Amino acid sequence: MNVTTAKGAIRKPLLPGLSRYMSALHRWAGIGLCLIIALWFVSGSVLSFVPFPSLSIAERVARSEPIDTSLLRVEPKSALLTEGASFIESARLINVQRQPRYVLTLPGQPALSVSAETGQPLPLLSRSVARAVGSEFAGLELEALQGPFDYDQWVVHRAYDAYRPFYKVSLRDAAGTQLYVSARTGEVLQRTRRSERAWNYVGAVAHWISPTFLRKRDSRWREVVWTLALSGIVLTLAGIFLGVLRYVNLKRQRRPGLSPFRGWLRWHHSTGLFVGVLVFGGILSGWLGLDGIFFFSNDQPSVERIERMRGISLTDAAGAFPLSLIQRLGTAREITFTAIAAQPLLLLRNQGAGSLQVVSTETDLASMKIDAVVPDALLLSAVQRAWPSLQVLRMEHVTATDAYSLRSSPFPPTTRRLVLSDTTGTWIHMDAATGEVISIMDTSRRVRRWVVDGMHTFDLPLLNRAGPLWHVLLLVATSAGLLFSCTGIALALRRLRRNLLRI
Repeated sequence: MNVTTAKGAIRKPLLPGLSRYMSALHRWAGIGLCLIIALWFVSGSVLSFVPFPSLSIAERVARSEPIDTSLLRVEPKSALLTEGASFIESARLINVQRQPRYVLTLPGQPALSVSAETGQPLPLLSRSVARAVGSEFAGLELEALQGPFDYDQWVVHRAYDAYRPFYKVSLRDAAGTQLYVSARTGEVLQRTRRSERAWNYVGAVAHWISPTFLRKRDSRWREVVWTLALSGIVLTLAGIFLGVLRYVNLKRQRRPGLSPFRGWLRWHHSTGLFVGVLVFGGILSGWLGLDGIFFFSNDQPSVERIERMRGISLTDAAGAFPLSLIQRLGTAREITFTAIAAQPLLLLRNQGAGSLQVVSTETDLASMKIDAVVPDALLLSAVQRAWPSLQVLRMEHVTATDAYSLRSSPFPPTTRRLVLSDTTGTWIHMDAATGEVISIMDTSRRVRRWVVDGMHTFDLPLLNRAGPLWHVLLLVATSAGLLFSCTGIALALRRLRRNLLRI
């Protein structure tokens, strides 16, 4: 419709044809997606207070049995040769029900337990042993035992794949604690409490759209969430375009206010002018967070680079520590065999402060050296081996306040950053306590830190150091997004009711 102004000029509405098509897209896509977007904002608020339950390595080791080295009969190298694999991801020595065992993990395969007394592969845990493990770990009476099973909501993540199946041990305590015992390794690897489970169903599970039946199919789950998030991006972009266009046309008509509409549509349009960009940023950052290696590079080293950093195989590294040396170490609750720059090392874990120690052998293999961390020189040599065509420009000790340390998974205080000389300015973050690579950050990964983590959860250094201000701002943002989504839900319900009345 043409509009004549007070000065007599005729001002036509901008892009009327495109506006009609975009309105139809926005209207019909919004009927289903507004509810999902509202769910994301509600669940995101809950998730910021109650994270997904987990059992830390320190807690697991502190409640594990001490290794009875007097029962060791099988040399570490012989145990590692049992599998005959060319590459072993990790090799550990632990105790389960007063029996020492080697636990080996290999890429894409179930974990293997080898008896340290006989050298034979061990079968899956029986129900009675699983019950005893859970009871001793908790020091409490058991109420129920379920399993073995492969999946439930709290061990559905692929990080648990090597340790399936599990037993679920329910404790007779006020918190409603449940422990998950791996039938393959005999370790307690997950712990949940009743309140955590309840809040996480409306928090993490709802936010990630990860019910067990879907989440256990990792590729299918990613497809579903990726598609929903991309649809949300299209919906919000269309809404932002229409919102701005309607406002511009309103001003071209010399009409007051923010919106030409009435009722719920007026609220939706007016609030969308301010909140639309926030909603778009939240969905876009969540969608980008699902990326594998299309937009951002992989932040973990390949098998080939790990082998170069080790310099020798884990089998050879284990061979540097005969039983005679291990039995002189004293009490430990977990011993990990590793190597850094061709130097065989043992990582000793125990309970209490200073529970992690690094053990290396001297050249004569008759004496040992115990340190708190892996020497920087070894870390530097390992990186140079893995990236032989590049130079290490500098090595830095990373502090807890580092801008690239995440609120949800901060760098440990023993983190070292090694800066390489390539065009993307690659950083290798290594934990000097274990010699493991924490992350590889090139330009794309640094961009991801701000675009995904910074935008999606307000994980910004200034806010992280401001105490409760982070939570306040996050709740303000999620509340605004929720209220805006509710106006869209109201419009969708009204549209559906009209269509049903026409039938």
